[in-house]
Amino acid sequence: MKFALEQLKNLSLTSSRPLIISDADEVILHFSDLLSQYLLTQGMYVIFSSYNLEGNIKYIDSDKPVDSELFKGLIEDYFENNVEKQPVVKGAIEHLGNLSEYCDIIILTNIPHAFADRRRTKLAQLGINYPMISSSGPKGPVLKAIRQKTDEKLIFIDDISHHHESVAKHVPETLRIQFIADKQLNKLEKQSAHSHHRCHDWPDIEHVIKRHLYDT
Repeated sequence: MKFALEQLKNLSLTSSRPLIISDADEVILHFSDLLSQYLLTQGMYVIFSSYNLEGNIKYIDSDKPVDSELFKGLIEDYFENNVEKQPVVKGAIEHLGNLSEYCDIIILTNIPHAFADRRRTKLAQLGINYPMISSSGPKGPVLKAIRQKTDEKLIFIDDISHHHESVAKHVPETLRIQFIADKQLNKLEKQSAHSHHRCHDWPDIEHVIKRHLYDT
């Protein structure tokens, strides 16, 4: 959290524009397919019986779950080897560009801070040139800090239910959109009870945001 707050100190917002705060993994960048490929090289596989990585990564030869102490290092090694390789989600570049004409945009991503600059470079190479905040843990406290910098409408886009719950707790007036780019994970995970909308592609996200801004 403290690293995110340090980054927010240098964040400049346009006072008269709504603000979109978007996640990266499984919202702007695909994550799960590349993770599955990486795990195979480590003698492991992931089975998405729930929308949770820890406990669902197992050894191929024994089907035993990876120890929780190894889990963090495994994810860090994944980013070390793959942070530049994650493919962009269809429509993300185009529709973020459309939305940027009348909204400020921040990418709020839970990624180990050691890989944050590499992700910023990757996003910039894709033409996604918006401020990026690297964080960890529930995202509600970060949005609460962002709220102190603007009185305009906030829009939050994320795939994970507990982040929607956290944002609903800390900044309840935020429009909360749940989006899971991976089709398999999208079918697995029910809509968060704390999100206002469950969108299935970027055109739908843009439509929901426009309606929120201009019909309310």
